[in-house]
Amino acid sequence: MNSPQRALALSMPSRSAHELVVHGIGRRIVAGQYPIGSTLPGDAELMERFGVSRSVLREALKTLAAKGLIEPKTRVGTRILEEKRWNMFDADILSWRLQRGADAPFFENLFDIRQALEPLAAASAALRRSDEDIGRIEAAWHSMGALDQTREGFTAADLAFHRAILDASGNPFLHSIGSVIETALAAAFALSAPVDDPERFALALSQHRAILDAIVAGDACAASETMTVVIAEGTRWTSMEWRVAPSVAISLKLYGR
Repeated sequence: MNSPQRALALSMPSRSAHELVVHGIGRRIVAGQYPIGSTLPGDAELMERFGVSRSVLREALKTLAAKGLIEPKTRVGTRILEEKRWNMFDADILSWRLQRGADAPFFENLFDIRQALEPLAAASAALRRSDEDIGRIEAAWHSMGALDQTREGFTAADLAFHRAILDASGNPFLHSIGSVIETALAAAFALSAPVDDPERFALALSQHRAILDAIVAGDACAASETMTVVIAEGTRWTSMEWRVAPSVAISLKLYGR
């Protein structure tokens, strides 16, 4: 049985006409309102529906095509592509996918990607970090432990911690997984945040401190191992929540967007 929709995060900013069309069509595709294999309505209908010019619509369709959601076909129309063609590293697609409802396999795939790549990012950060990088990681860690911490505040601070490590890795390919990490953290904390449990909160701070200390020490092996522990702990707690809420719809504004 689906659990009620849970809201996490910040109010949405006003959007341009281009963004309104991209989000309007993209959300409908991911939600299945425009079924896979079908074609989008014609330009005239979409222009009227969204109140935009042909040039705005065409640019929006190009954006959706770049995300892997649609493909224009001559004399056929614009076809909705199957899900395996979607760019699942795209922040918008991840957000729309969460709104549709995230089940256990979706979370498992998110954590699999984190476990494959974040330990590598932490190891690289230990070898390549600058003083500025260390300052950012440490500042994020202190924000995580703020007094009277809220779920939203902890999520933002934890995300800043992991993003700072991705930046410190110096690897632009690793940096590109930021949206995946962000989605995994936001979705997991929508189910169960460490701030709800003093023991878990203290453990989370201790484990993240171990990552920071390893990076400061330039110990790549320890940085990788401690990051692995943090992700495994997050996976364990999220798995426990799946038993209560096997599918949960989460509406969020991805941090920093």
